Amino acid sequence: MLFAGRLLWVLMLQTGYIHPDEFFQSPEIVAGDVLDIKTFRTWEFNATSPVRSIVFPYLTSALPFHMLYVISKLPWLQELNIINTYTLLIAARLPMVLASLLVDWCVVSICRLMKREARDCVIVHGTSYVTLVYYGRTFSNTVELFLFAGLLYLVADAITHERDTMMPKQKPKSAQVSQTPKNPRNNAFLITAVITAGIFNRPTFLACAVVPYIVWLLSGCFVRRENYVQYVVQRLFACLPGTLFTSAFFIMADSFYYESLSVDDVLTMLRHPFSKKNVSFVSVSEALHKHLTVTPWNFVKYNLDSQNLAEHGLHPRYTHLLVNSTLLFGILSPIAVIDAVKCTFRLVVRRSIEYDHLFLLCSYFVPLVLLSVFPHQEARFLVPLLIPIVVLYSGYIFGDNSSKILKTIWILFNILGSIMFGILHQGGLISGISFMQKHIFETQKEGIAQHIVFYHTYMPPRHLLAIPNREELLQTPAGGNIENKMLRAPPGETLENKMLGVPMGADIKNKNFAGAPITRVFVHDLAGSTADSLHQNIDALIEKNGRNNLEIFVISPSSLDSEFNDHAGRHIYKLLDHFWPHLSMEDPPQWPHILCTGTADNVCSKQSIMQRLRQEMSLSIYMVEQ
Repeated sequence: MLFAGRLLWVLMLQTGYIHPDEFFQSPEIVAGDVLDIKTFRTWEFNATSPVRSIVFPYLTSALPFHMLYVISKLPWLQELNIINTYTLLIAARLPMVLASLLVDWCVVSICRLMKREARDCVIVHGTSYVTLVYYGRTFSNTVELFLFAGLLYLVADAITHERDTMMPKQKPKSAQVSQTPKNPRNNAFLITAVITAGIFNRPTFLACAVVPYIVWLLSGCFVRRENYVQYVVQRLFACLPGTLFTSAFFIMADSFYYESLSVDDVLTMLRHPFSKKNVSFVSVSEALHKHLTVTPWNFVKYNLDSQNLAEHGLHPRYTHLLVNSTLLFGILSPIAVIDAVKCTFRLVVRRSIEYDHLFLLCSYFVPLVLLSVFPHQEARFLVPLLIPIVVLYSGYIFGDNSSKILKTIWILFNILGSIMFGILHQGGLISGISFMQKHIFETQKEGIAQHIVFYHTYMPPRHLLAIPNREELLQTPAGGNIENKMLRAPPGETLENKMLGVPMGADIKNKNFAGAPITRVFVHDLAGSTADSLHQNIDALIEKNGRNNLEIFVISPSSLDSEFNDHAGRHIYKLLDHFWPHLSMEDPPQWPHILCTGTADNVCSKQSIMQRLRQEMSLSIYMVEQ
């Protein structure tokens, strides 16, 4: 029932937009490759020093996008708008939701292995807004959660099996020592393969994996009385196959994708291997560095530079503990802190604590502390920690002796979280893009250039516009040709010279080159630029293109409508449509207007408060007229 609700909500299209990474770290990249449509490749996927592996984006999005492409090419469907905003969103999100069934199974299995009430865990896990919202989003953090759930299950299964195998009832000590775990090497392969895959997905997965891995590595030592060193060494060697195989797979896949390695390179190496005379550590390392792409290493190098972190925002070290954990897990977060204090007291004073409880507690707090070391802290970084905190404390919410107050707080918190992040937050942007995609598909005319300007919104996912990826050639004053690019301009930069990648003085009027494919839809992202910058850029577009061959659309939060009305004498902005709800935390609703305070506007007094709230919490789409 809970999974059906999760699946239905995704199919009904969650409009909330949590963070640009949900698009630009997966479907935005894959859609450009598979569907051959206009996309924006962020710096993380540059071919020079990529910090993101391409494996998981392709695993989650490539097949559904390819199926969508095949369907769109069927003869009786080619006239229909099959590849549109809705189908592109569903194609990317549906596999994530289906994969979350494995997380449900892991949660139930962990609870049973650790003698906890599975029903309570399933209900708390299924009603968490993190499950309802994040499980349908293509975040690398969501993939990280899936892998962490699998790792916790594998380790819990291993230590439970070892405990049962090594400590049978009433067996003599000699018999206990002589026995070994069943299939330890196969177990090691899966555990290390999951850890390695998690590191290639996000190197910060190491923070989540450190406790489960150490517990698994030393688990036999808790039931053995001798041969500690030999046991640990054997397990370390058992880790090598899974680590090496998984690493090789990811490195080869990334190297071929980012073109640091080609089939010709491999054939050349096989035909002309290093000669014994010329081989050296330096020559081998240089060859590997040239031809192999190791994205975790690039990720670490980038994040070791404090200036790079500062560009993404710096936060106090306590943000994860005091703010982000509560923002994600609600009442479970303070319960965990109180329980950690109690467990520390019992461990220090009484020297006794339940082993499984300590394992889960450390699996929650150790990653939390390690991730708090880094000054860039966003709530989604803690998403994987949902699994241990749910298994630990679900009984407080829906257990037989649970508090009705805690249950009420949990339900209300997750309803608000689902509405906020699943519907409200930047919620009009997806609907606005869908409107523009349909408008472009239905109205594009020969010789008309259409420019879509996003103003004070999150980064617009270009692939949702489904613009065919045909290169447009722009003629420079010197007669050369340059490729049109879509870039995110810093505030104050001009659309014409920066956002389109056009040199100063380039002639963009003459676009009809013989034999050159033409794309006449341009996407401009002005981010948080000033109103003056917006209008200056529109002036530049009109001046360069002329009014007769140009359509300009501006997409902006309705809380900024006054900026367009104030400039009505400069340009005429015709409101095409508005999309509700849309909540921008950077440009929040104007509460004086909603409450009709501090204004003498007669229109305000004639509207109901819901009408005024709807007007302030929408996304507006304007067309610039003469």
